[in-house]
Amino acid sequence: MRTALALAAPASVPGAGRASRAARFRSATVTRETGPSRVAPANLGARVLVVASASDSGGFGAGVASSPASTRDPLDDHVPIDRLYDGLRQLHASPDVFLVDDFLTSDECDDIVAAARARDMSQSPVVYAGWTNDVSEIVSTAASGPALWAGALAMLAGANANGPGPELALVGLGAFALVVAVAGAGAGAWVKLREASLRSMRTSTSCVLDGTSKGEIAYVRNAERLMPGSSFATFEAPTAIRYAPGQKLAPHFDANRGADAEDKERGGQTLATLLVYLNDVDEDAGGETIFGRLKGNASSKQESPLRVSPKKGQCLVFFPASSSGAFDARVEHEGAETKVEKWICRIWRHQNVVNPPFGLPPSWGG
Repeated sequence: MRTALALAAPASVPGAGRASRAARFRSATVTRETGPSRVAPANLGARVLVVASASDSGGFGAGVASSPASTRDPLDDHVPIDRLYDGLRQLHASPDVFLVDDFLTSDECDDIVAAARARDMSQSPVVYAGWTNDVSEIVSTAASGPALWAGALAMLAGANANGPGPELALVGLGAFALVVAVAGAGAGAWVKLREASLRSMRTSTSCVLDGTSKGEIAYVRNAERLMPGSSFATFEAPTAIRYAPGQKLAPHFDANRGADAEDKERGGQTLATLLVYLNDVDEDAGGETIFGRLKGNASSKQESPLRVSPKKGQCLVFFPASSSGAFDARVEHEGAETKVEKWICRIWRHQNVVNPPFGLPPSWGG
C-alpha cells in the first residue's frame, strides 16, 4: 500500500532559473543552494503528491515526488528515493529529476578520477538498444504482407502454368520463406549500419571501475542510502567517463525497449541513473547535461530545455524507466560539447541483480 501526502508547491524554484541560451525550452542552470530549495519541484502546478513507500524495504523516508493525482502518469512510479536525503533538490516533476549537492566530497571525486586514469580508458561504447524489437518488426511486417503476396502470386503462376496440384503449396511456401529470409538479412545489415553510425555520436573515453577506491566505495554506499531498498547487487559497476575539449554525447536514452532480451545478462532494464560530476565546468564552457524534452522552468515565458551544469560532487538522478521496467522516452538526454576537460561517473540501477563482469562481485563489501 502507498500513502499520499499533498504538499503546497512554491511558485518558483531557487537555483533553477538562471537562463543560459534560447532554444525550445526555458534554460535552468543549476546552482548550489541549501534550505527549502531541495524539495521544490521546478515544473509543477498547484500541488504535488509525495508518495511514501510503506514497504519494509522503502520505509516512510523513501517518498518520491510525482505528478498531481488527476494527471498521474504510470511512468512516474519509479524506484523509491529518500526525499529527506541531505542536499536533495527536485529539478523537474513528471518525470522526476533530482540533483543532490555534495553527494561526494572533493577528495572522493579526485580519488575516482585517479582510479580511472590508472586504467585503460577506451572510446565509450555505444549500443544499438532495441535492435531485437526492430528486427522482429521488420521480419513480422514482411511475413504478414510482402511474403504472403509473394507466396500467393507464386502459387497462382504455378497453377496457370501447370494446373492445380499439391505441389503448389510447396511453391508458395518457398516464395514466402525466400521473402522472409531476404527481410531478415536486410534487417541484420541495417543493425550493423546503425551500430556504425551510432559510434560517431559518442566521442568520450571511459572505463569500468572495480569499486575498491575510497571514492568509489563512498559513491556506491551513498547510492544505496539515496535509494532505500536498493542494493549494490542491482548496480552496474561505476563507470568513469572523460570528455576532452570538443567532445560530446548526442541525445540518447539509458533504458532499452528490448531490455528483456538484450540486457538479460546485465540485470535487465535500467531503472535509475545516478550521474556524479567529478569536476567543475564553468557555465560558458559547455558540458551541460540537457534534457531536450523537459522544460527547465515553468515560471518563465521562454521555453528551453532543462540544463544542468557540472558542479564537482553533485549527483544528477533520473529514471529511464518505471519501477516495472516500462521505457520512458521523456528523459532523453545528451551531453553538450565541452570546451574544457569534463569528468563524470555513472551508476545504473537495474531491475534485477547485475552479475560480474557488469556488476560488482557478490562479496563486495565496500
